[in-house]
Amino acid sequence: MTRLMKTTLTGVLLSGVALPVVAETWNFTVIAGHPPLTRGVSAISDHFVPEVSKRVAELGHTINWTEAYAGAVAPPTGVLEAVESGVAEFGYVPQLFEGDKLPLDQITYITPFGTSDLLKVMGVIDKLYAEIPAMTEAWADNNQKVLAPVGIDTYHFVTKFPIEDVSDLDGHKIGTAGLALNWLKGVDATPVAGSLPDFYNSMSTGLYDGVMTFESVVAPYKFYEVAPYITKINFGAQYASALTVNLDTWDSLPEDVQQVIQEVANEYRDIAAESYNEGGKASLAKAVEGGATITDLSDEQRAAYAEKLPNIAREWAEKLDAQGKPGTEVLETYMRLSKEAGIQHVRDWAAK
Repeated sequence: MTRLMKTTLTGVLLSGVALPVVAETWNFTVIAGHPPLTRGVSAISDHFVPEVSKRVAELGHTINWTEAYAGAVAPPTGVLEAVESGVAEFGYVPQLFEGDKLPLDQITYITPFGTSDLLKVMGVIDKLYAEIPAMTEAWADNNQKVLAPVGIDTYHFVTKFPIEDVSDLDGHKIGTAGLALNWLKGVDATPVAGSLPDFYNSMSTGLYDGVMTFESVVAPYKFYEVAPYITKINFGAQYASALTVNLDTWDSLPEDVQQVIQEVANEYRDIAAESYNEGGKASLAKAVEGGATITDLSDEQRAAYAEKLPNIAREWAEKLDAQGKPGTEVLETYMRLSKEAGIQHVRDWAAK
């Protein structure tokens, strides 16, 4: 029974008449290391924040929000810790940077060459959380709860040089984030770790010769200005981030307020996915208008690239198994759920 429910019940017992719900006011901060150019962040500001406020107001309460994006409170690699410590109550956590603390959540990044259908991928992730309690427990170990997993549209190459064959990558420095660095193990290119806010300058200064990134950010971040060659290989849509809430904050809230926040978060998850899907197409079109050249690698080249990679998924799973984590269980469950959802990977990553 929540504190508000206890208060109301006390009023009934003392007077015999139900008293109005005691109005509460909360001051919440929601943060992101990425700017609102990133669609998962803009959907927080455009939908999650105002809609939670509206529905909580209908319950008789008030939420005052402080929105701090673009690294105003923490960089992309620091949001997890900021929410954990209570510096912020809510956060857009790019868990692709948190392989050490959230290893199981890296599952799509070690199973590339799946589908570009982000909504399907996010449906699989929801089911994966339901089947693997250890994934939720890992977030709880970092004092937070996932309100909504956030996916991003499919990855391609954005480079300063043309790519007609994957061998054209040889000798080049390619920037990307998280375990996507493993996608370069099948070619003679040098992977360089980075994040979206740094990619433009890194390419313009020559630190990178290109990046592997997702479609919807190419135009907003103007990557095509410094890397005008977009080569579509379709590494697949990815589970990259999560909208989370500090567990101490969550546990302090009345159940009806928790329900509202979760309902809006579910809507936000789908809105963000749709936005990424739509944004990918619009982004590439704008890049072409800005002078970019887009080419497609054939299905045969894509399959050959996938087969050239070591089995990065099995390597990942076995490493986690040795640490007492359910790596193999997560991998095999994810591949099964993907097949059930109609997702076909070019390669069976669960095969031994």
